[in-house]
Amino acid sequence: MVRTVRDCLVRALDELTKASHKKFRNKLNDWKTEPGFNRIPRGQLEDADREDVTDLILKYYMDSYGPELAVDVLDDINEKQLASELRKDLESVEGFTWRTKPKVEPPPTSGGSPPPKPQVVPFVDKHREALISRCVQVAPILDGLMSKSLIIDEDYDVIMAEKTSQDRMRKLYMFIRSWSASHKQTLYEILKEKNRPLIQDLEKS
Repeated sequence: MVRTVRDCLVRALDELTKASHKKFRNKLNDWKTEPGFNRIPRGQLEDADREDVTDLILKYYMDSYGPELAVDVLDDINEKQLASELRKDLESVEGFTWRTKPKVEPPPTSGGSPPPKPQVVPFVDKHREALISRCVQVAPILDGLMSKSLIIDEDYDVIMAEKTSQDRMRKLYMFIRSWSASHKQTLYEILKEKNRPLIQDLEKS
């Protein structure tokens, strides 16, 4: 059986005592997350078991940031040995790689503040209305997101429960509101793969 990121996280949390698991949930809720990610609501974490906590981590922080966050939280609550074991476990998962963190530019040493960089609006945000109205086949898009672990089975079912393609796309946009720019870029690439004529048309506009 092929091991997954989720398998590794569940295995690590199963090693926690009841008290440590509560400490992990509390620390996870208070953790200062990176820009582009929302904290897991306290009510969802309060009575969550090991598997539920894992699913919440992957839902809110994806399989790119979530494992890194879990390792950091374990280390912070003094479960350093378990954090080390989880890190090694994750590195054995086929296809898993640690994120390359963006470099933090040093502040200017003289002469006032540098001019602000122009904000780039992600393609999927810029063309939200058109994508909602013109994407007819939503299931292939969700399949692509599932393959990248950007949504989970429960999210897939919730979206596909909507009656029309427009409603399904609107529901999908509810999920991606908190996504980082890189995750939205992944969605754009999936859209381009699944519906190239539409994306090419929007790129000309």
